[in-house]
Amino acid sequence: MHINRPLSIAEAAERLLGISPYTLRSWLRQGRIPYHRLGRRIVLDQADVEAFLAGCRVEARNRPAEDCP
Repeated sequence: MHINRPLSIAEAAERLLGISPYTLRSWLRQGRIPYHRLGRRIVLDQADVEAFLAGCRVEARNRPAEDCP
């Protein structure tokens, strides 16, 4: 069973996105990823972060076999 616990900015940035917490804070200010504010603390849902990643996916081009190593 998968439990969706809230993630801190540091956890989401480093573990899930591979970016710095400063970059994630910038994206949050821009409204690119939804978050929850609990007092002064900001937390993110793992599902929201994964949905953001899925939306940023770029599909590979179809290339002829001779281009493949």
